[in-house]
Amino acid sequence: MKHFSSGLLLGAVAGGLYALFTAKRSGRETQAQIKHYIDGVTEGALAVNDSITKLRQAATVLAKEGSGNATATVQELQQLFTDFNFQTAAPLKRAKDASEKLQHDLGPIMPQDTKD
Repeated sequence: MKHFSSGLLLGAVAGGLYALFTAKRSGRETQAQIKHYIDGVTEGALAVNDSITKLRQAATVLAKEGSGNATATVQELQQLFTDFNFQTAAPLKRAKDASEKLQHDLGPIMPQDTKD
């Protein structure tokens, strides 16, 4: 394990020296570029976090409004069905009575169904 740690440390130092000697920018330019990149990533993360917060708030509002609207709509539909049933009950009863009377009156005239 000691040889692995030594090799890892030696490789890190060698890689760092190689990067310093072959870098196309100065250290200050690289630091500025890294800082600019990190600032951009940070701003992007904050913007995503803000968007998620707004989305959650909008979903909460939508759920509350949708629930209220659904309740009101169901109540309105129930009232419409009640009104419809009330308005059509008498005409439907008259139509049923007339149909039964017609069947009773035509019964002797109409031939009975025969079963084979």
